[in-house]
Amino acid sequence: MKQIKALLGRSEGSRSGQEAPAEEKQQEARTAKDGPAGRAEERPAAPQGPTSFYCPVSMELMSDPVMVATGHTYDRQCIAKWLAQGNRTCPVTGMRLRHLELVPNHALRNAIQEWATAHGISLPNHYDTTNQPTFKLDDHHPKNILLGHEEIVWAVEVYGARLFSASADKTIRVWDIDSRRCEHVLEDHTRPVLSLAISGNRLYSGSYDFTIKVWDLNTLTRVKTLTGHTDAVRALSVSEGRLFSGSYDGTVRVWDEANMHCLEVLKGHNGPVRTLVNRGGCMFSGSYDKTVRVWDVRTLECKAALTGHTGAVRALVASPDYVFSGSDDTTIKVWDVRTLKCVQTLEGHEDNVRVLAVGETHMFSGSWDKTIRVWDLRTLECVKVLEGHSEAVLALAVGEGGLHPSSKVLVSGSYDTTVRFWDLNTFRCVRKCDGHFDAVRVLAAHNGHVFSGSYDGTIGV
Repeated sequence: MKQIKALLGRSEGSRSGQEAPAEEKQQEARTAKDGPAGRAEERPAAPQGPTSFYCPVSMELMSDPVMVATGHTYDRQCIAKWLAQGNRTCPVTGMRLRHLELVPNHALRNAIQEWATAHGISLPNHYDTTNQPTFKLDDHHPKNILLGHEEIVWAVEVYGARLFSASADKTIRVWDIDSRRCEHVLEDHTRPVLSLAISGNRLYSGSYDFTIKVWDLNTLTRVKTLTGHTDAVRALSVSEGRLFSGSYDGTVRVWDEANMHCLEVLKGHNGPVRTLVNRGGCMFSGSYDKTVRVWDVRTLECKAALTGHTGAVRALVASPDYVFSGSDDTTIKVWDVRTLKCVQTLEGHEDNVRVLAVGETHMFSGSWDKTIRVWDLRTLECVKVLEGHSEAVLALAVGEGGLHPSSKVLVSGSYDTTVRFWDLNTFRCVRKCDGHFDAVRVLAAHNGHVFSGSYDGTIGV
């Protein structure tokens, strides 16, 4: 806290925030010279109010208390200067601020004013900003960082010239990609929105409120709410006119896109369903029960239960020939799409495998061990280990924009708050992007753009 005070350039003044009068200083000097006999009558100590009336940084009585994103209150003069110096954390907790808005704490201000009046202490009626640092939100955010969400961004999807982002703040925001402005906010869920899927002119959103909302992409209005799940809807996938929803209730529900009726409840998993992927007329569901189940998209029968993992299955991706499953057991299993047999177990990661992505010739795996492994789709051998992130790798996407605009890149997002671009010809990191204040949770690549969603509630473009 002393360092913070030093940064703000504030003196360690009295807690009342008022300088000792000149007469008092002279009296103190006289006392030191003449001793107790020459001492005049002592002045009473300044009254002390409740601790909450004082700024945690300056320890002075607050004249204009404002709250930051963590809920802590500071005097506006003090916290504005802190933010203007480029700091993005709460001085008391050290936590990164999800947004930089300063919300007036009117109730506390009124209480301070009443107390000050009762004790003869003068406070300014209005906060004087004439000589204070000016702080604007936009001044400290790059133009490629989109602000709006107040909580974690859990999913991003692209449709035409629009980006859709789902957040723990219960909303879905609609962004115009060219202008980078929020066009609309879809509000109907009552708990965090975890998953998105787009099919035709419809957007589907799955939530912790156990429902799936169906939105018209032309009018941006809700047309239906699908109910039936008894826990969070974590994964959505569409195949052959049917919407599949995977839930923490351990089931996969199948909905007819024509009338949005539930066709079947697919049971068999003994734990939450975390991920879905479609390949070869089958829907594959990965679960925390350590298995992958295979469902025929037409008959909705379970064709196989793929076992062998010893940890939760968190990620699934598919190539033309294989389905890959990434697990907390640090391995990736390779399943033949035709025979549904495990043809190989890919080892090398030293911690949980959290995310998978597939390109034309390689499959990529990101792990809590901070690395990305590159696997040849033909030989199924690891051909490269990409190192650079200082924390867990949480998101991967394959897009364009390497050493040349048309070259392919792998994009990775990490708990270290950065996004890295890896050229797929050289496997070198050709770009590192900062801008998020917290972990990068999701990525999407489309038409030369890459979109990143973060724990700090922002979207990177």
